[in-house]
Amino acid sequence: MGNLQSAGAGLKKMFIASVGSLICLVLLIIPLVNILAAIAVFVFMIMSMIGLYQAGQEIEGCKTAFILTIVNLVVSLAGSFIKNDIMHVVILIAGYVIDFMVIYLVCTSVGGVLNSIGAIEITQKGEVAWKISAVCYVLLGLIAIAMMTPVFGFLAGIIGSIVVLVLSLVAEVCYMIFLSKSSQALGA
Repeated sequence: MGNLQSAGAGLKKMFIASVGSLICLVLLIIPLVNILAAIAVFVFMIMSMIGLYQAGQEIEGCKTAFILTIVNLVVSLAGSFIKNDIMHVVILIAGYVIDFMVIYLVCTSVGGVLNSIGAIEITQKGEVAWKISAVCYVLLGLIAIAMMTPVFGFLAGIIGSIVVLVLSLVAEVCYMIFLSKSSQALGA
């Protein structure tokens, strides 16, 4: 682990991209602005990947998370061409698992580095983020499976989506706080 400041700068890029993406997701509901917001979400996704790559140069778990992010892009692209409902759900759940693994790897590997420099309280924020994310992704997987049934799927989709939306926002805020505080602790 040579240059923790560089890893911190990568985490800062990820933080900025997370905040920007969240703002843009809200702006997507506004007509005309939604086109610019969609483009900005794509730009922030690229910025986040650059930050993850930069952090991965110094933190091994972030390197693995970067590779999984690329794999997830390929899986998502492949899933968009699949018309079979069951295969589509399998690809969707695989994407959820990969998404979760990225969050888990970032939080735990950066947490390990933070522990080594004595920033244990920040590590705990990362733990909260990945644990809430785990609940969200399990619920998303269950909803995807439930949606394959006629009546129950509709109800599970509506109720589950509301619960997952709230939990996802909490998880995202926790993750953003973790990224921000981590980047500061690593000198970015």
